Amino acid sequence: MTSTTGLVVASVRRTIGSGNRPGDLELEDIVQAVYLKLVRNDCRLLRTFDPERASMSTWITLVARTTAIDALRRQKPLAIEVDESIAAAPPQPSTESQVDIPLQILTARQRLVLTLLFDDHRTVAEAAEILGVNEQTVRSTKHKALDRLRAHFGSDQPVAGDEIQEADVPPSHGKVDR
Repeated sequence: MTSTTGLVVASVRRTIGSGNRPGDLELEDIVQAVYLKLVRNDCRLLRTFDPERASMSTWITLVARTTAIDALRRQKPLAIEVDESIAAAPPQPSTESQVDIPLQILTARQRLVLTLLFDDHRTVAEAAEILGVNEQTVRSTKHKALDRLRAHFGSDQPVAGDEIQEADVPPSHGKVDR
């Protein structure tokens, strides 16, 4: 299997990326996990290789990629340093609607995202940059928070600010009809 080492290393490196942040997975550990996966249980997985379905290089790349993805999924999410004043303070209700939201309804991250989007009037892209996450993560967190608020207050009606804004739509989708 030594002739496949370069292929496995390249596949794992492509899958996990090149970031070297603390807490990142080690390339060597995942490469070792690939080979352990192949020989585990008396080479059971290795015996499933079918040369009529794919070449050995394609098959080993697929095994390496799925092993790396599994390792990424098991990895703990990185902790994000957040300004203490923003994280500790719950979002203040806007002057338009004086609604007190009990703290246990939303997670700290959901409160922070709503504060950035609605109180600080930041765009999704700005909030994502501040938090160091993907824009889709900000959108997802916002929608989950709004769903929790709807469930708590017993309303199926959209919450103010829940409509799609042009800043929320990726450039490739064009403008949204209103």
